[in-house]
Amino acid sequence: MKRNLILFISLFILSCTSEKQQSLSILCPDLFFSKDHRLYISSEENSLTLNNISYKAEINNYKFVNKCSILNNKIIAKLSILFVVRPENAKQSKITLPYYIAFLDNQKNILNIQYYKVTGTLEKNNDKSSYIETEITTTSDIIFPIKDINIDINNKFLIGFMLNKEKLKILN
Repeated sequence: MKRNLILFISLFILSCTSEKQQSLSILCPDLFFSKDHRLYISSEENSLTLNNISYKAEINNYKFVNKCSILNNKIIAKLSILFVVRPENAKQSKITLPYYIAFLDNQKNILNIQYYKVTGTLEKNNDKSSYIETEITTTSDIIFPIKDINIDINNKFLIGFMLNKEKLKILN
């Protein structure tokens, strides 16, 4: 009898303390490319000029891998992004593309921003003499806290490259 009472109390305590986490599946917010940060350039030289650009990259396409969800006051999504890289004066095959994903409110104010980096390698042509246009795809798990934020159909995601003033000046 005593053993049954202890077992009953233990089960009662465990059932009261375990909290089930429920995920709410939602339509993913619209996603846009930043018009000023959609292109990226890089150079192997210390100073970047129009004449020494190693490669140019463009954010080309995206796809949400699954539906988005809300769990524990966070919006969660898995996002696949396609980058197209065009060699200019590349001497090295290594590519590094720093980019960001921002979560915007209905007034297009940034609520949160996260930074990412994808690396890859420029492909060579058949005779291995020069680099060719290369596609790089990356999949990112994006998790944005949404506590104290009103989520509605006007929230949006924004993708762009991280660009310094020197790169922005050349691109614009």
